[in-house]
Amino acid sequence: MKYDIAEISKYIQIAKKNHNEGKIYQANEIYRKLIDQKIYTHELLISYGKFCKEINNLKIAKNLFFLSIKKYPLKINSYILLAEILRKENNINDALKTLYAAKKIEKLNSEIDYNLSITYKTINSFKEAILSIDSAINQKPDNQIYIILKADILIDSLKNDDAKELLLNLKLPKDSILFFQREILISKIFVNQMKFRLAEKVLLDLRKSFSKERILYLNLSDLYFKNKELEKGVLILKEGIKNFPKFIPLRFNLGIMYRNLGLIELSIKTHLEILSDDQFNSNSYYELSTMYNFSNHNEQLKTLLNIEIGNLSQKEKIYFSYSKANVYHNNKDYKKSAYFLKIANEEKLKIQPSDIKKKLNTGEYFRNIKIDQNLNFKKVKDSNRYLFIVGMPRCGSTLLESILSLNPEVKDLGEVSFLEESLQKSDDLLEVKKLYKEKVMLINSKQKIFTDKNLFNFLYCPIIYELFPNARIIHCIRNPLDNILSIYRTNFINQSFSSSLNDISDLYLYHLKLMKEYKSKFGSIIYSYEHEKVVRNSKETIQDLINWLDWEWSEKYLSPQKSKRSVFTASSAQVRKKINTNSSGCWKNYEDLLEPISKLYPKYN
Repeated sequence: MKYDIAEISKYIQIAKKNHNEGKIYQANEIYRKLIDQKIYTHELLISYGKFCKEINNLKIAKNLFFLSIKKYPLKINSYILLAEILRKENNINDALKTLYAAKKIEKLNSEIDYNLSITYKTINSFKEAILSIDSAINQKPDNQIYIILKADILIDSLKNDDAKELLLNLKLPKDSILFFQREILISKIFVNQMKFRLAEKVLLDLRKSFSKERILYLNLSDLYFKNKELEKGVLILKEGIKNFPKFIPLRFNLGIMYRNLGLIELSIKTHLEILSDDQFNSNSYYELSTMYNFSNHNEQLKTLLNIEIGNLSQKEKIYFSYSKANVYHNNKDYKKSAYFLKIANEEKLKIQPSDIKKKLNTGEYFRNIKIDQNLNFKKVKDSNRYLFIVGMPRCGSTLLESILSLNPEVKDLGEVSFLEESLQKSDDLLEVKKLYKEKVMLINSKQKIFTDKNLFNFLYCPIIYELFPNARIIHCIRNPLDNILSIYRTNFINQSFSSSLNDISDLYLYHLKLMKEYKSKFGSIIYSYEHEKVVRNSKETIQDLINWLDWEWSEKYLSPQKSKRSVFTASSAQVRKKINTNSSGCWKNYEDLLEPISKLYPKYN
């Protein structure tokens, strides 16, 4: 039976009503029968596409929007909806192309500019994001949603004062969702400024009126994660999950917090429960693959290994490829592991090209910096002692920090960006020292020794030497081929050089060259900590380090796995184990993969 256009429109309204009432199957059946008629009205394609998008059937939704663009090329909403899906899939280049295709049809369209801004924000292209949202605001200056997005971009680009001014000028009813969004952003500003208690107050005040907004619990858990209050984070997540038991992001955050607390079994259990509800959850598969061999969960393992990578979105390709690589690595099938590692890293580079040039340029700038010797850095009084742990990622630094944290006088800051942020904020080195100290003092700590484990602080050794006379630098070194492989095997989010073996190797060699020069200049404050020596000859090597630090020796430093501290790095599961040599020489299993760079390290071949 054929329907006419009026009947199709009538049945669309019935499908929408079923959807609103939660009758997903009935709504889908109506849409499917209408599509079978092959009378592709714009209303049908858009309505069914939005329905599929909402129930996360993105493949069908995407096909419907493509068909809508083909049949109705001047209808802008098809382009915007397609771009939203592409953005969700992390396919940013195609999302931008789609929006610019729409812009050719309608040059002045605030919704296109709004979506361009969101897309640029996704990849941290803040300059382009601001230009796009400003264009949208110029067209519709009273649109408060646009102003809120602009503030969000300013916050992400650390222009907190400008963002706060925009937000406070908005006059919003206190029971409106826009007020809720504004307060969420104000809490983000406080987090950026490390005013965690103020951020917490804003969010807890919101909870009184907006307890049914699940994003509130996510933001609170993120706040507690950043402030390293994981026990509070677990409690707020449990409360959120009680209210929204099927909301997977809350459960996923809980799994992460359990892992960082060292509750590995609980973390594994949480991610397996997520997979029971969402059998293709790439995030939980990845997390599990870093902690668990699936020995008691053959169905989940079979699902993972049978997933066809070619049919996935870019993000899913990356996470499932890393997951498969980890499983094959644990099963000693290194050839297959290498195969999927290459896929994962090649896909990552498509999304975000390597940032190695930026790192090399930063290193050269501070290598050649001229520091005014007349500056009196003692003007900024500071009784604290700083231990800067530097080197390459995956060099054994988390184990080192765990060893040092066994001294009750030590507070581990973790991988903070305090020095880099202070240098970006001021050219006045006296001000830089003041800013760094202020950031440290925001950490609620009675200790006077602080470990700063931002490994890329090796780029700033001349600054550390001049600004902090009582600081020490511990250069963490690992077998280069093991180190390079480990970086390549890790899904780093904000270190895009890590997806290119050549770039990892180039940065490794550069960091060795730089540290050799700095050891000759500032040798008295730099200690070479060799990871291989620690795992093979623990007592003698660790004792030497403790003596260099002028600390009293204790056998406790040989048992870092007993540290109760939370760990926030990719090594959070491994560091809970006793010191061992399990990963030493692992690179030999990947000789074919590493062949292009291994010749640069003849000493280790």
